[in-house]
Amino acid sequence: MSGGKNTLGHHLVKDAGWLDAVGNVFGAIVGRVYKIPGTRPLKNLLHGTWPLHHPFHPAVTDLTIGGYTAMVAVDVLFVVTGERGLLRAADFLLVASFSTSLISVVSGLTDWNETYGDERRTGMLHGLLMVAATLGFVGSLALRVGGTPELRTAAIAVAAIAWLVMLGSSYLGGELVFGFGTQVNRQAWSEIVDGWQSLDVQALSLRDRVPVVAKTSEGVDLFIATLDGQIYVIGNTCTHAGGPLNEGRWVGADQCEIECPWHASRFRVKDGGVNGGPATFAEPAWESRVSASGALEVRSRA
Repeated sequence: MSGGKNTLGHHLVKDAGWLDAVGNVFGAIVGRVYKIPGTRPLKNLLHGTWPLHHPFHPAVTDLTIGGYTAMVAVDVLFVVTGERGLLRAADFLLVASFSTSLISVVSGLTDWNETYGDERRTGMLHGLLMVAATLGFVGSLALRVGGTPELRTAAIAVAAIAWLVMLGSSYLGGELVFGFGTQVNRQAWSEIVDGWQSLDVQALSLRDRVPVVAKTSEGVDLFIATLDGQIYVIGNTCTHAGGPLNEGRWVGADQCEIECPWHASRFRVKDGGVNGGPATFAEPAWESRVSASGALEVRSRA
């Protein structure tokens, strides 16, 4: 995947071969977990494919980062005011943020395992920094349990350092989205106009479950296929990472879903809905009809 070539994150990872070695270990673990029968629903949940139909990881990281930031702010307020009532509030925020961070870790690993190259290295460095920050917050929590003023001072200092590490990791997490386009909807910029338009496809030439690719007048690639005599048209570019759906395989109990050849996202050909991650966004779908000359005409369902 292209992107992120002139950023700080790219310069940090471009020659960091050790990240590949570490990534291979984590990738093998995550891959084996999701090969266990019955884990696909969990994978879809952690991607955000279902029920959110939106990437899940960014949402839960907002809770984690916001919670830790609020905790540091309360710690600072305690140092300034000496108000002891703030101690319990800071401790509560620390525990709550740590709880959401565990969900953030597993959802992040689930998304990350569908990346490669510099994108994968950047994600690995992002994850390792978050692990380091999390260990710092756990250490701060352990010191807070001691209860003495000296330990509380040390706990606040450790938490502040962990928070700074977390901010550095968050920068790399943002680069994954805005630099590499990780988990960004690949159909978001497709220009789709209203009204019927004719395609250079003859309806009689279509064969059952043999996809044909054609372009709309705006240049959008279409996936066209007949299923049991009915013609269906959806976008051909996988919304997850841009894979060509026409090169995928038919899956599902009724063989009416197409699986992306790149990362195995699954889409319902009848309406474009996404049935399996890592994709979270549906494919655009079109109505179809056959003209008097036999040419296929389409119109956006939107």
